[in-house]
Amino acid sequence: MSDKRYNAHLNKFIELSESEIFCKKCHGKGRNYKNKLFFRNKSKSSLCCDVCLGDGKIDWVEEIVGKTVARGKK
Repeated sequence: MSDKRYNAHLNKFIELSESEIFCKKCHGKGRNYKNKLFFRNKSKSSLCCDVCLGDGKIDWVEEIVGKTVARGKK
């Protein structure tokens, strides 16, 4: 499995470090496309991933406690 993917939110390729994994929700893309909220409006908009906050990758601490808690935000 490749440890390098294109992140559409950051518009660049991201690489994994030793303790990081790709986000399970957006698969490293940083955005969630075609959310259920947009199906009614038939819009092609995309939202920043709420799990990885657009980074596309998380480490083992962020996977357990969440990205916002690990960064010290409330």
